[in-house]
Amino acid sequence: MTAARGAPRRAPSRRPSRAAVRFDVVGFGVGTVDTVCVLPGPVLGDAKLRLLDYQIHPGGQVPTALVALQRWGLRTAYVGALGSDAGGLMQRRDLQDAGVDVSAARRRRAIASQTSIVLVDAVTGARSVLWQRPEGLALRADELDRRVLCAGRALLLDADDADTALHAAAWARAAGALVMLDVDIPGPQTAALLTHSDVVIVGDGFPQRHTGRADLAAALRAMAAAGPRLVAATLGAGGALAWVDGAPRYVPAFRVPVVDTTSAGDCFHAGCLYGLLQGWPAARALHFAAAAAALACTRLGGRPSLPTLPEVAALLASRPADA
Repeated sequence: MTAARGAPRRAPSRRPSRAAVRFDVVGFGVGTVDTVCVLPGPVLGDAKLRLLDYQIHPGGQVPTALVALQRWGLRTAYVGALGSDAGGLMQRRDLQDAGVDVSAARRRRAIASQTSIVLVDAVTGARSVLWQRPEGLALRADELDRRVLCAGRALLLDADDADTALHAAAWARAAGALVMLDVDIPGPQTAALLTHSDVVIVGDGFPQRHTGRADLAAALRAMAAAGPRLVAATLGAGGALAWVDGAPRYVPAFRVPVVDTTSAGDCFHAGCLYGLLQGWPAARALHFAAAAAALACTRLGGRPSLPTLPEVAALLASRPADA
């Protein structure tokens, strides 16, 4: 695929001014504290299982992707609300230590952090997530720092606080930023968010539920018709299927030993966004994303499993694009 066919269509008039750009990627989304529990197998019925491992890490889809992008040499900033407990302090410190700008992150007084219990099957590496979010932790639109949201070449956002996310996406896109959406479950604002997004990457099942079309390629095409230039669904070990420039594009997965799939999706988003910001064709960016996601499955935990650029390059060398 040539650069002209593979790259998302871009509007020359939508480029942020050099004076306004302070970051490569600004992220708006939910941060969590992940308690990762490794089980010897699935929990069946009234059972007691001894954990094989137990770790606590900061997590969250957008924050984890930002840490990956920062490690790969990009300038990043996080916008979100963090609890005032030890978990909130840990999240802020981890982002700061990684080099992510947290000046626009708000601290919620007397409110605990969002937490997740991540159950990892030691046999398959598959994970299940149990989560809770305290009331009052969401960031309201009137609390957003518009200057920071519009100060990136790209905005990466989730849809957990959908109404606020819609404001963030509209502002960033109007400022000329590329907007990438990471959304788990279709909701009332999904259609509006699609119209304000350039790139949308979701899990298998989301396009079908959102569009009502059983065929994945047809569902991706319908989502792309709403405005995004690139829409992709990740398929786990099955790779990913994208709709870009009016045609489907299949991205095979890399075969690696799977330990924990917790941050695979976060790394896929980060990898695709990294490639697009390098000016790569979409096919190359998606290939890079698949390699990064695969490597994230080879180690336990979300943040500890994030690969380095040399590691991604080595895996890519083992299987050139379109091989």
